[in-house]
Amino acid sequence: MIETVLFNEDIVEAKMKKLINILVVLAFALGANVTVADNHATPSSPVGMVYGVNVSDPQAFASAMGKYWNSPTGKKIPGIAILRQVVAAGESPISHMVSVLHPSYEAMDAAFAINAASEDWATLLSEIDGVSELVSSSMFEGTGLGSTDNNVGAAPGVANLYVLISVSDPAQYTEAWTRMIGSTDMGETDTVLISMSAGGLGSTTHVAAVSGKSVGTVMSQMNANRSEDAFQTFLEEVRDIRTIEQNIVTVDMAVFGNMGG
Repeated sequence: MIETVLFNEDIVEAKMKKLINILVVLAFALGANVTVADNHATPSSPVGMVYGVNVSDPQAFASAMGKYWNSPTGKKIPGIAILRQVVAAGESPISHMVSVLHPSYEAMDAAFAINAASEDWATLLSEIDGVSELVSSSMFEGTGLGSTDNNVGAAPGVANLYVLISVSDPAQYTEAWTRMIGSTDMGETDTVLISMSAGGLGSTTHVAAVSGKSVGTVMSQMNANRSEDAFQTFLEEVRDIRTIEQNIVTVDMAVFGNMGG
């Protein structure tokens, strides 16, 4: 959605880049569920963009997003956007994250094409320009790995822990991840593994996203999991192939759009 190359004017292009870096984080915890043999529900494999943004006027920013998604253009976009408030992100200046999630790359391309000729899109870029600064942008793909038994999804108040990691051996890591997920009690949280296609922070290759109904729910479950044998075994198995780049905690503010496309 916010990833379109617009017009030929430098100022509009700059605004577009600013919005793109806001959207990607929001899509991590979403995805349709399918049942697998280990009795865990796993996410499907959507694609999208995540943007980290420093917002000076959150109300105006959210209002601009709502206006766009309720416009004729926004209603045509095959996907959703999630606006999240950043609770903790270390030394990063981001205050909010925006994730744009599409069911496929074809849907993403369709969104680009729709926005490229849209006055509604141009208006959105203009309105957020004065109240936000783009800090980071990334492109991601769902791996289909994880557990979404609780169907937490995305909604106002939902909390998310994003563990940004650098993996040197993806095959070995995903095998260990799958074993851990199949034998670890996730409580009232959902956990998914995301692959970063482009633009990840530092050397980030993947993101583990844990979602729950509150920050307390997520952090309490993480503390509980650390004491489980399966989780400790997982940490030992990936010790030499995984580096944690950053931890980010967010709370969902609003969800826009139509995943049905």
